[in-house]
Amino acid sequence: MIDKVLDVMKTGIQEYLVRLPELNITSETVVHITPVVKPNGDIAVPDNSLGLTLVNVEEERVVKAQKSSALTSGGQVVHMNPDVKINLYLLITANFSKYGTGLGFLSGAVRFFQAKNVFNHDNTPGLHPDIEKLTAELFTLSFEQQNHLWGSLGAKYLPSVLYKIRMITIQEAALTDEQPPVGTVGISGRGIRTA
Repeated sequence: MIDKVLDVMKTGIQEYLVRLPELNITSETVVHITPVVKPNGDIAVPDNSLGLTLVNVEEERVVKAQKSSALTSGGQVVHMNPDVKINLYLLITANFSKYGTGLGFLSGAVRFFQAKNVFNHDNTPGLHPDIEKLTAELFTLSFEQQNHLWGSLGAKYLPSVLYKIRMITIQEAALTDEQPPVGTVGISGRGIRTA
């Protein structure tokens, strides 16, 4: 599911940047899903392009479901583990030989998310059917946090911006059990009984 979200973001940013006349983009791809650095320490973001890198996955605890159960058409009660709701932190990095050009492309990516910060099936045809809606919000790091992020990535700073993409729901729908529903509750001499 995470890969599908990054594909949607990549396609959306690419299509938006192509429409900006000041960037003068030809038919080549300028947005890539890539780590920031290769294992040998070299920059992995292709030259003269924007790189999309997943830098964190966070569980959304505010709307966390405690229990999932449903009634089947046959009248049985089924239980499954609750949904996992996650947020993604997406780093957009500009790796351009001309610094000003990179800033222009990075500004274009920010403009894309300013123009479209909610992704649903009406405005994003490529959105996976299991994803109801995504929202993107600019996530600002302090200088110290930014230093830690780039240090953990193993790279020297490149012009970049970080977005929080919320919220992906993951539900495998694997049943943990299936039981008949409780019909009546009564009290007998031996305690509470259900039927």
